Amino acid sequence: MNPVSREGIIETWDRLCELNREQTSSLTKQFWEEQPALGVYLAACSEGLGDEAAKSPLIDLSVAIWNAMRRAGHQKLKTVSPEALDEAEEANTRMLEKLEQGSEIEYSDTVKGFLEGYNQRELLRFCLEVLMQNDEEQPELAPDRVGLELLWLKTIIDCLDQAAES
Repeated sequence: MNPVSREGIIETWDRLCELNREQTSSLTKQFWEEQPALGVYLAACSEGLGDEAAKSPLIDLSVAIWNAMRRAGHQKLKTVSPEALDEAEEANTRMLEKLEQGSEIEYSDTVKGFLEGYNQRELLRFCLEVLMQNDEEQPELAPDRVGLELLWLKTIIDCLDQAAES
């Protein structure tokens, strides 16, 4: 799929933020109906956050990603299979393991290289910005959940990017 532009994700996010509760529920329900494996994945991820789940924009960001990718591709995305979801999560876990094995200098270079080559980098950057909005002054004090949420959101992005190309 063509990359979603920064303007596309910001426009989608702003539009979603203007929805009333009923409209938000309807859109979230549509997401769950079209992408049940992703819905189950998000539910499991949210459960893993425990008490922190109420503070998390994980589901809202996932619906925004899905909506922005649908709008950018002007189409309904194919349903992500549980197998495709497992593959994406495993690939992201391997990437993290590789990052953990290197030095801090290698880590920084690897992350920069990854972002430069990542098809949906604007989506991922936007997600990080939203996750870090309360911790911009001192990012090193951000809760541990931010890293987990970003990994989970990357998995969602990867799956939907593949669903658009299939």
